[in-house]
Amino acid sequence: MSLAGNKGGMIGELLTNQKNRPYDVIGLGTNALDLIAIIDGYPEPDTKVQFQEFDVQGGGVVATATAACARLGLRTRYIGKAGSDFWSRVSLRTLSKEGIDVRHVIRMKDSPGLVSIVLVDRATGERILFTRRPPSYAIRPEELNREALTAGRLLHVDGIDAAAALQAVKWAREAGMRITMDGERIVPGIEEIWPRVDLLVCNPRFLAKASGREKPKEALRALADRGPTRVAVTLAEEGALGYAKGRWLRAPGFRVRAVDTNGAGDVFHGACAFGELRGWPFEWVLTFASAVAAMKCRVLGGRRGIPRLPEVAEFLTSHGRRDIAATLI
Repeated sequence: MSLAGNKGGMIGELLTNQKNRPYDVIGLGTNALDLIAIIDGYPEPDTKVQFQEFDVQGGGVVATATAACARLGLRTRYIGKAGSDFWSRVSLRTLSKEGIDVRHVIRMKDSPGLVSIVLVDRATGERILFTRRPPSYAIRPEELNREALTAGRLLHVDGIDAAAALQAVKWAREAGMRITMDGERIVPGIEEIWPRVDLLVCNPRFLAKASGREKPKEALRALADRGPTRVAVTLAEEGALGYAKGRWLRAPGFRVRAVDTNGAGDVFHGACAFGELRGWPFEWVLTFASAVAAMKCRVLGGRRGIPRLPEVAEFLTSHGRRDIAATLI
């Protein structure tokens, strides 16, 4: 057999193995429990103000992205850490109720949970977030299970625990998985991770710091030159700007009555993973993700408003994107 024929056979075998894997998406990163209140403006110090709306929902960058994948119909597994207190148990319960496999979550005895207090301004939908992440939540490479991490078609990471994320990315690459990353914050060692992924979607702060450039187009081009096939920056209600193979792509924002922007970026990433697995053009991926994230913002909390596919199809159709909607029905 020729070398070319052998290579083609290996690629075909790899694609078949990917389809036969038990999960579509493996998420590695943070989870949290969000205590959310809607307030009418931020008060002055030393004042007592009542709020009328309150909810408790699951949170965390990767955990919420994985929840979005599950809500969109993908088979999902979440890997991270959880404590042993009441908040930790509730946090994991919010994931398992979505049908997410949490059997490989690393449990820490006698550790408190990761909890966030989220205050949302009723008038604007903007938020202030206070969070507690115990030191024990840091994931170490030696705590990871290679088989559990490579049981899917796509790996999604946040890179916050850089050494562990780097190990997972290397294993995923060897297993032929697609790799997506949420460029949420700069931490030591993260510069070794994002150049190795297929799709990097980041916020403007990450983009500027990682690239050393202020102008978004210059910054995205600089990141793409270092490795990722596709890069993009989220721009809130303005949608997203992407760059791939020398081409610029602008995904529009979708106008909705925003109640709460908390978790919109995380949901955007989950929707990107869905589009990546569908093999969509990059513009479709970003447009679909913008739509799903916008729909989430109509409801209080980072997860309760995540839509399902029929709802997204209807939303896209009503906003002039029947081409994408037709593939969801």
